[in-house]
Amino acid sequence: MAQRALAVSMAVACVAGAGVAFAGSAPAVPFVPLPTLATAGCWGAQPDDVRAAVAECSHRHVPWLVLPVRADANGEPMATDNRATATCAQGAACVPLGDVLDLTDAPHVVLQVSPDLLDRVQRIVAAHAAADRVIVQPMIDRPAGDVAPTTIRPGLVYTRRQLSSPRPMMVHILEVDLTRPGLRFVVTPGQPGHDDEGKPTEFVATRTSDFAEREHLDAAVNATYFLPFDGGHLLDKPYVAQPGQPVTVDGVSMSQGHLDSGYASTDARSDGSLCIHGAHLSIAAKTCPAGTTEAVGAGPILMLDGKARPLGGPRLDYYRDNEPRTAIGIDKAARRLWLVIVDGRQTGYSEGMPLQEMTALLRDLGASSAMNLDGGGSSTMVLRRNGAAAIVNSPIHTGIPGRERPVGNHLGLRFDPQ
Repeated sequence: MAQRALAVSMAVACVAGAGVAFAGSAPAVPFVPLPTLATAGCWGAQPDDVRAAVAECSHRHVPWLVLPVRADANGEPMATDNRATATCAQGAACVPLGDVLDLTDAPHVVLQVSPDLLDRVQRIVAAHAAADRVIVQPMIDRPAGDVAPTTIRPGLVYTRRQLSSPRPMMVHILEVDLTRPGLRFVVTPGQPGHDDEGKPTEFVATRTSDFAEREHLDAAVNATYFLPFDGGHLLDKPYVAQPGQPVTVDGVSMSQGHLDSGYASTDARSDGSLCIHGAHLSIAAKTCPAGTTEAVGAGPILMLDGKARPLGGPRLDYYRDNEPRTAIGIDKAARRLWLVIVDGRQTGYSEGMPLQEMTALLRDLGASSAMNLDGGGSSTMVLRRNGAAAIVNSPIHTGIPGRERPVGNHLGLRFDPQ
């Protein structure tokens, strides 16, 4: 008993002497204050009421609050109490983002934003002078897994392949029956203008999804290289070209028989043209034949008449690198068209493809002639689903998966009623 009492006495003495340390333990760690991040609803204290949640967290002196951002029926960003892809109707749980940013004594906020809303959110934050108390967290929602051939409508079949070898790749394939009645191809019509220096321009930068919606298309992809261009920034610097900014395309672009951009090109990659007359398509080295009504230029040409074209010149590294790609292929009889996109620059998900592999893929599909289009962060495929234009791949504009780039021109198609 005496020994046990002595042990207890020594333990108590250690606690009393050190304040917080037991015998044999490490010295106490000094207290370090850390900022606190509250979930939407202020940890459930004010569910289903965004303004009340902001006020509650402000009352508790919580410095940061997470707010999911969703679109309303008009596509405008709304602060909400939960993250979902569906639109929300304005109410206590769905408040215009600007109204929340204007609340006095509100905590700083982390905005969880889907990539399609980033530009709008950035404009609202700037308009409400809130950049010093906002952090944006892009929320990524990418397609996954194989999709068996799916008929979008008669004559239009979409397939998605998830490959693991020789690297992770997500491949999107749209097969078009060129013999189907009512098929019509649409190329972006020109919008002549001038840049800030007064130089003439040919188009305004437009997202592929906006083009598809405006033209009521069943499918659309990005098309020709364009200038000016600077797409390497996240949200810290402006990218170029912004939506609506004047641009020129580097190669031919023809819509309804009107030549909006000539065949001349300063881009070493651009050596071919997709030439369209009605539902007849062909790929030409530079100049299209007489009677062409729609055309887009790009390159390099990958195959002509069943023969692969050699890839060389100053952009050889670009051809050999694993990059996001957009390409087209046509069979020998000109009865089938393939539009192919490979997502890239997304480690472990889809890491892109060199052009030699793209050529082999198009040949395996049945193409006899094929051409590369603008790729990288421009690569976008849009299909009409449930009556609306929907992006089916994972673009990588400004390094953010799922963010769509405004581009110079586009290639689209629809089936008109017969």
